Amino acid sequence: MTTDAQTISYQPAIVHFADLVQGDTLSFKITLTDDAAAPIDITGTTADMEIKRADDSLVLALTVSDGIEYTDAGNGEMTITVEAADTAGLDPEYTYKYDVQWTNGTTIRTLAWGTIKTIEQVTD
Repeated sequence: MTTDAQTISYQPAIVHFADLVQGDTLSFKITLTDDAAAPIDITGTTADMEIKRADDSLVLALTVSDGIEYTDAGNGEMTITVEAADTAGLDPEYTYKYDVQWTNGTTIRTLAWGTIKTIEQVTD
């Protein structure tokens, strides 16, 4: 098994979250694998996620233990969760962009990226 960052495969890659309702929790999992589909141990590595407006102004930043949890580090699994309290502050009918980056100390790799479109919450 190789852990060369150039051969890392990951899922998801481009993910667009359409119609996220303000005040709902957004959660998704990423699993890092090598070119042979074997899991990569992510113990001791870091990850972060940023949500930005189209003008690149930062709306929300997540890090390991603050929105990003290594749910099974030995098998390359992390779960990203944007809490309901954070999505409540997103503007309705606006599309944000985001990405998730992972670093093993020497290499930075963008694992997932896309858009988040929010709609107005009806039920309080």
